[in-house]
Amino acid sequence: MGTFVRFLGDDGVPTWGTVERSDDDGRASGTLLAQLPPEHDPAYYPALMAAFGDPDGGEPFQAEPGMIVSPVGRPPLVLAIGLNYQDHLDELNVANAASGAPLSPQPTEPTVFVKFPASVVGHEDTIVIPRMAPAQVDYEAEFAVVIGHEARDVTPANALEYVGFYTCGHDVSARDAQLEAPNGQWVRGKSFDTFCPLGPYAATGLDPSGLDIRLILNGEAMQSSNTRHLIFDVPTLISYLSHNMTLLPGTVIMTGTPGGVGHFMDPPVYLVPGDVTEVDIEGIGRLRNHVVADESSGFTPSTAFAGPMPAPRGSGQAGDSG
Repeated sequence: MGTFVRFLGDDGVPTWGTVERSDDDGRASGTLLAQLPPEHDPAYYPALMAAFGDPDGGEPFQAEPGMIVSPVGRPPLVLAIGLNYQDHLDELNVANAASGAPLSPQPTEPTVFVKFPASVVGHEDTIVIPRMAPAQVDYEAEFAVVIGHEARDVTPANALEYVGFYTCGHDVSARDAQLEAPNGQWVRGKSFDTFCPLGPYAATGLDPSGLDIRLILNGEAMQSSNTRHLIFDVPTLISYLSHNMTLLPGTVIMTGTPGGVGHFMDPPVYLVPGDVTEVDIEGIGRLRNHVVADESSGFTPSTAFAGPMPAPRGSGQAGDSG
């Protein structure tokens, strides 16, 4: 069991260390792991798993704020599970009943979608409100599993043997692009650049069946639950997914979000420039990100969801720490 961090070394190249001390300001210190092959090298994950299993107590390091990067640079695949906490399913059905929409049934198998790998960012990075869908950007705290060993057709009983590590995940979601007619698409609404923060640390040896998880917006807890409330637990998810596809090392599994998302609040609470989000998971740490507007000068086509950037949050609004 250990906690590890991927950070930028003096040469600007990501490196790994064992975390011995850390704080909420984004600092971590400890000892370096053995030098690893580049992440794109097939030998990278075997070497990383070996280093996690036997840290050799290398040279000391100090990672200052801004140096910590995502524990996974460019994963081969980001798989995500929808409606996997009972209270999240319940809040959806309250909204469905109020609008006259059909109720979502209790799932009998996991609901799977993907997030594009280019959406991955790290601790203290920005979440960029996209010009293509700026009005309904929502938060979702998630317990993330990163596969360390290639997995195919594994059983729930041995599924955890294929886990490389666990980390905090944030499934940022543009609800209008995801859900609304005429062009609502889950993958598009959840795959904008910066919509998959991961970090700050990689934790090994945890029991994934009973960890507290929270989403904090501007200092206020918006989601608070425990992984014991997953409808499909982590071993079941790994086994199910591995029977549908080969899970390559570095594959990220976002296991679902609990109730309390902004979209189902009254009134709804969406992310706006200036917000600070934190995903806090017991045994891992606190993943912090800063919300900004897309200020690129590129052309924005006319779409059903494009529009002006939301204004920064004013005092007295839900989610405002003041």
